[in-house]
Amino acid sequence: MKKIVLVLVVMIAAFYANAKPPVSEKVLKIFSNTFPGVENPRWYEYENYYEAYFDTGDVKCRAKFDTNGKLISTIRYYGEKMVSPYLKAKLAAKFPGKTIFGVTEVNSENELTYNFVLEDSKTWTHVRSDGTGQMEVTEKFKKAEQ
Repeated sequence: MKKIVLVLVVMIAAFYANAKPPVSEKVLKIFSNTFPGVENPRWYEYENYYEAYFDTGDVKCRAKFDTNGKLISTIRYYGEKMVSPYLKAKLAAKFPGKTIFGVTEVNSENELTYNFVLEDSKTWTHVRSDGTGQMEVTEKFKKAEQ
């Protein structure tokens, strides 16, 4: 019985090791030129586009491509150390006493937005900003008391 299970596991592993990602060679080539050095992206196929999930250093990324290989948008998730000094200064001035917990950067042909999660000892504050530092609070939550 153990041999049968072992053989099945090896066969399944071999199948997935040889499986091609669900994207065309054209999209893969454009991806590798746009994001050189990325290893093992996870690809997902949708009706009108492909999406790759991958890491570059401490940054988690998603890139969306149309079926012809055109980059549609990117989403990057990172921490305070990756935020531009200009935006850090704007946040510090507008939200004194709060620290940057995380950032979601959304970039497409028509927009570049930053969604910041700020925290202090009592609250979480969600702030949306454009690249010029125009900011607005989108949500605010009280932290649970400990």
